[in-house]
Amino acid sequence: MNSESANGIQVINRASTILRVLAKNPAGLSLGKISELVDLPRSTVQRIVKALEHEGLVAMMDGGRGFKLGMTFGQLIHETQIDIISVMRPHLEQLSKKVNETVVLSSFSSQQTNVIDRIVAERELRVVAALGAVHTLYTAVDGKLLLASLSDKEVVQRIGKKYPKHTEHTKDLQSLLEDLKQTRETGFAIDRNEYIIGISAIGIALETFMGNYVIAIVTPSCRFDTDLDNFKTELLAVKDRVLLGLGRTL
Repeated sequence: MNSESANGIQVINRASTILRVLAKNPAGLSLGKISELVDLPRSTVQRIVKALEHEGLVAMMDGGRGFKLGMTFGQLIHETQIDIISVMRPHLEQLSKKVNETVVLSSFSSQQTNVIDRIVAERELRVVAALGAVHTLYTAVDGKLLLASLSDKEVVQRIGKKYPKHTEHTKDLQSLLEDLKQTRETGFAIDRNEYIIGISAIGIALETFMGNYVIAIVTPSCRFDTDLDNFKTELLAVKDRVLLGLGRTL
């Protein structure tokens, strides 16, 4: 192997390491923190991050406070999920029609969640979810369901004892752990203005042989609680239908 090839492989390895670190920290990291975690000089990290940013694989955080995974990263994941999307699309459309709200499908691994499909409600006041979005684990329902699959100790290891607030309703660690306990008991994760003021959501996990997913109903907060019981009923129903349908395809 010549030196040029070896250098190319080294750059790819380093870029992969940086992407993995950012995947574990969806709220974003400063260049200094990335440098510390990957054990590389800051100048090297900055050069690689800039190249990744140019390709849309990472994005600068608001105010230039650091970097997080970019939308292109989520879109690449979206393109690998085409089979589950074709299976889920009719169910999502039916659910959206029944509740008259936007419905979102997210994939999740042990590291992060990604929005891979959506059905936007056909009404004047509605929420339009971004495809490929990587949500903060401790605020959005797909992230909470991921965290609920971990122990409290693992949750703290993942997000830390202190983390940035997105809104005044973002829960502190103790409140979050209590919230996750309830999610484990009920199967539902709820976000009331924690990620974005004016937007609320409820989600349920879907564990299949094709991977782990979250189905969520996302609404303007002004009508969320009024319809919450109906949302729960419809989410349980669609989960049963999807699992029954997938079971017949095994």
